[in-house]
Amino acid sequence: MLDLETALRSAYERHLSKKDGATPANLETAMRYSLLSPGKRIRPRLALACARMLGLSPEAALPAALAIEMIHCFTLIHDDLPCMDDDDFRRGRPSNHKVHGESLALLAGDALVALALEVFLDAAEHVPADRVLAALRRFAWATGPRGVIGGQAAESLLGKTSSLEELRRMHAQKTGALFSISLLAPMELVGIPADSPRAAAIDLFARELGLAFQIADDLEDATEATAKDDPTSILFYLGDEEARRDTIGRLENAKAALTEHWKEAAQPLTTIADEVIRKIRDAHGAS
Repeated sequence: MLDLETALRSAYERHLSKKDGATPANLETAMRYSLLSPGKRIRPRLALACARMLGLSPEAALPAALAIEMIHCFTLIHDDLPCMDDDDFRRGRPSNHKVHGESLALLAGDALVALALEVFLDAAEHVPADRVLAALRRFAWATGPRGVIGGQAAESLLGKTSSLEELRRMHAQKTGALFSISLLAPMELVGIPADSPRAAAIDLFARELGLAFQIADDLEDATEATAKDDPTSILFYLGDEEARRDTIGRLENAKAALTEHWKEAAQPLTTIADEVIRKIRDAHGAS
C-alpha cells in the first residue's frame, strides 16, 4: 500500500535537490515545517481513490495528488497569517509565521505553489501530454481567483445581509475547489470527456463532498455565542438539524450518482464520504 507521507517527503526532497539552482536554507526549513507536518492528507487520498476507481495507476495519479497537498499547505500557511485569520497554532503546534516570521511564512507559501506545479508535471512520465495539460488547466483554475484564492477573498465579502447561496458559493471555492480538483485531475488524466454523464457524476460528488466537509467543520466549531452571529457559518442561515439533514441528503444523492456509474469500484470514494457524514452526525453543534 502506498505510503503518502513517504511519497510526499520524497517528491519534496527530489525536486529541491535538483541541480538547477539552490533553495535558501531558511526558506527550505519554513516550507518543510508546514508541508511535512502530520496531517490527514484527505485530498491526496481522494485523488488516489478516484484514480483507483478509474483504473489510473497510482504512479500516474501520485504527482497530482502530492501537488494538491502542496497547494492545500500553501493555503494553510497564508490563512494563519496575521493579515488573514491570525491563528497562532496549526495541527497542534505553532503556525509557520510564529516560528519563522511573517515574511518567510509568506514566501514559503508562495514557493509551495511553484513547487506544486513542478511536481504535478511529473505526471508527464506516465500520461500523454494532452491529458496532463487538461489536468493542469483544472489545477490552475482550482488554485487561482476562481478557486481557493478567490474563495478566501469572497469570505471577506460575507456579512449580515448575505444569502445562503453566497455562503455556498464561497465554500465551493475556498474549500470545494481543492476537493474538486482531487477528483477532476484523475478524470482528465484518464481522458474522460468533460461533457459526459460520468464526468458530471464525478463533478457532483466532488462538489458536494467539499461542501459537506466544510459544513462538518462549521458544526464542530459552533457555539451558542457565535453560531447565529457569524455569516461565514452555515448556522447563521440554517438551524442545526436542518443543516445536518440538508448536507447529508445532498452528499447521499451524489454518492448514489457515483455508484450508479462505477458500482463497487466507487467504494473507496464513498467510504471517504461516509467518514464526513459520520463527522456531521457526531459534531456537537451549537451548545
